[in-house]
Amino acid sequence: MAEGIGLASGLLTLVGFTFKSSVALYQTVQNIRHHPDTVQDLQQELEALQGALRSLTETIGVTAEAEFSALNLPLKRCGTACHEFEQKLLSCVSKSGSALENFRGWARLRYLGDDVDSFRRSLAGYKSIILIAVTDVTLRKSSITSNKLEEHKAMIESATASLEDRLQVIDDKLESIFQHTVSASDTDAAELLQIKEDRLSTQRCLQICNQLSDHIDQIQVPPMRRNPSSPGSIDPGRVTSEGIQECKNRLAVTAAILDKNMQELMERLVKKSKAAMSNEEEAEELAKLQADWESARECIEICSKADANLNENISVIDNFATGDDAVQFLVSTDGKTIHAKNRGYGMRPRQLGGHLSDESLQQVSRDMSLVAFHNAVNGRSPMQDDLRQVSDEVVNRSSFGFQERHGRGIKLESTANPVISSKGAAGGEGSRQNPSAM
Repeated sequence: MAEGIGLASGLLTLVGFTFKSSVALYQTVQNIRHHPDTVQDLQQELEALQGALRSLTETIGVTAEAEFSALNLPLKRCGTACHEFEQKLLSCVSKSGSALENFRGWARLRYLGDDVDSFRRSLAGYKSIILIAVTDVTLRKSSITSNKLEEHKAMIESATASLEDRLQVIDDKLESIFQHTVSASDTDAAELLQIKEDRLSTQRCLQICNQLSDHIDQIQVPPMRRNPSSPGSIDPGRVTSEGIQECKNRLAVTAAILDKNMQELMERLVKKSKAAMSNEEEAEELAKLQADWESARECIEICSKADANLNENISVIDNFATGDDAVQFLVSTDGKTIHAKNRGYGMRPRQLGGHLSDESLQQVSRDMSLVAFHNAVNGRSPMQDDLRQVSDEVVNRSSFGFQERHGRGIKLESTANPVISSKGAAGGEGSRQNPSAM
């Protein structure tokens, strides 16, 4: 089943192959009655893997397959591992002499020297890589909540740590095989030792490149000026940013060369070890370990690129403003994804968020400034309307207390200058009229 699938196959073909392999393994395990905790965990992991594959299939339906080309090797290896593990299980059942449903020899089952739980952890790694790749593409084409963004970051960190541990285990196994396949008296021993030393040196150089790249990412570059102070002036921020980017590009090229060298050294080691092996089963296991080694390195690269995309193409901003009539902008003018929130304390904040061109952003800014200018010229700001509204609300609340105690009543109109009838001399003091004289 696995032999007919190659890396040249289409991505959907590889997804289908991996899905069918995981389902077949799940059904075989399900047919066995005795399920220790580790086997139950394996079943749950297979279900989660199938869910990730469904999500990948749906995303491919609305995205170009090229977006997921890095998944070709991990998908092929994951599907092949499920198929091989199922065959190991069936072989173990056959050797036990019991029927499939009565099998109880889980503790004796080994795949590439590892137990059931180790195999489950490797499947968990493939599942995480698929979900990371899907989320990475989704982030570049749409938006997600800040909580999902934090979950994505945590998943990348966890998957990277697990993959590095897995790669170390595979390296140790390969090293053990290399030591035992070529004896010290062998004429090729010196060459084998040289290859191993070259491989170790390459690993150290790759670590240096990664450490330097991480250090560069932490450097805070001064912001670039939008308009130069004079025609011939130099923008220090721009020059520094370009220099750092050039350094990162050269590091990436160096790392790619070292990585290719590492691949070639591994192939030479495997080839020389296979030539010294007389057992075909050992040679097959060595080939599987090599495939696992390559797949683990590819998965780590996927995590690295997803993390770089998260840091370079996505901004997380919490914009907070105080005061009345505050204007808040959360806008991307270069296509960079933004995950942010506008928060303000005050009256009538104006907020704008989204993706705009420089011209549109400048126009909106001018329009908002024009509104504020007109309010100032007319001598009446929105603040006055709000204060009047607040005053009316206070009066209404005080009237409500009177109504509760005495009833609705009648409101008397007061006059600023009451009219008083007087018969006194002009300019003299007025006198009160006698009612009897009227």
